[in-house]
Amino acid sequence: MYRLTNLARVAALALVGAATACSADRVVLGSNPPSGGEIFKSYVALGNSITAGFQSSGINDSTQRQSYARLLAAQMGTQYHYAALSMPGCPAPVANFQTQARVLTGLPTGTTTAPPCSLRTSSSITDVLNNVGVPGATSFDPVSSSTAASNALTTFILGGKSQVQRALVAKPTFASVWIGNNDVLGAGAAGILVPTPALGQSGILTTLATFSANYDALIKQLVDSAPGIKGVLIGVVQISGIPLLSSGDTLFRANAANPALLRAIAGTTVTVDPACSGSSVLVNVPSLLGAVRAGQHPAFISCTKNVPAAPVGDIFVLDVAEQATLQGVIDSYNAYLSAKAAAIGFAYYNPNPLLAANRATNAIPRFPNFTSATATFGALISLDGFHPAAGAHKLVANALIPVINAKYGTSLQPVP
Repeated sequence: MYRLTNLARVAALALVGAATACSADRVVLGSNPPSGGEIFKSYVALGNSITAGFQSSGINDSTQRQSYARLLAAQMGTQYHYAALSMPGCPAPVANFQTQARVLTGLPTGTTTAPPCSLRTSSSITDVLNNVGVPGATSFDPVSSSTAASNALTTFILGGKSQVQRALVAKPTFASVWIGNNDVLGAGAAGILVPTPALGQSGILTTLATFSANYDALIKQLVDSAPGIKGVLIGVVQISGIPLLSSGDTLFRANAANPALLRAIAGTTVTVDPACSGSSVLVNVPSLLGAVRAGQHPAFISCTKNVPAAPVGDIFVLDVAEQATLQGVIDSYNAYLSAKAAAIGFAYYNPNPLLAANRATNAIPRFPNFTSATATFGALISLDGFHPAAGAHKLVANALIPVINAKYGTSLQPVP
């Protein structure tokens, strides 16, 4: 019922993508051999929307160039090829939070000046891709060309192949893998947790057994087909740390200080349950307000499940028990990933301390700044509330570099 991205509006273009995605656009950052050392002779990045460069509910060549993967490739001094998407994008990133609030609920954005997808650029064509990340990808996707999470961009970027298959065309010597966020994000943002071994709709979690089986298959295909490959596995983000979610107490205080903040997004006066005061439930405030504007939810935010009536206090709200469930699932994913990295001789990086540190300093705000149309979630997080902006990609790249150097004795320099 509720969608967190707007990729559906480009799904009709999948057949067009099939005709054009057999090649990719190229940006040459370095030389061969790479300045960072032979270990980086051919770098590939597997992942989902963060790796691809998705920001503010959209993606284009500008946001793709800001990806941590491209920043890493530049420091490695190696070549970097990616499926560049023409401006304004596929779909175009939203320009302000008022538009974003409508995207969250699937409402028309009111923009008619650009098509929903501007397709691929035709310059610098090559069959090699170094970034094979696809928005929406889950742990099911890297070894399959089509899953429940597939979308038009899957075809545009991969051209009918799986991420691993496309990565292997580059004859990789080094890989970064960041997969798993979408196995929990939909459930966490929707506030509805339904553990199941299958994935494909909002609210469903991938069990550890299925997640690890999916990941085992990914690693086996990659390592078996690229003997001697090195790399880094990146952990899954704790949903409780993303700025899309705010505590009930923070919400209550923000509304008490300025009720007009919520009204501006919801289009009507919104009442916040007094029980939210002091509450540690987590509320997806932007999505809930978008649902109010769309007439899909009463103009009442409750911090008590099904009060006054279901699904109020449930949809877009994570109670303490649900938070514990999510944390436990994500912790189990990351324990598996850490052990898997050690078993195959890869480095492992957990992004959650970086996220927590920036949340502690309010660089990632605890409550959206609805008075700012372009920095609603601060400078580090884009307007959709969970995809990193350019500054955060740089932080991730600079956090990965010392991890890689320590594991492999390399001397990559920080991104300036």
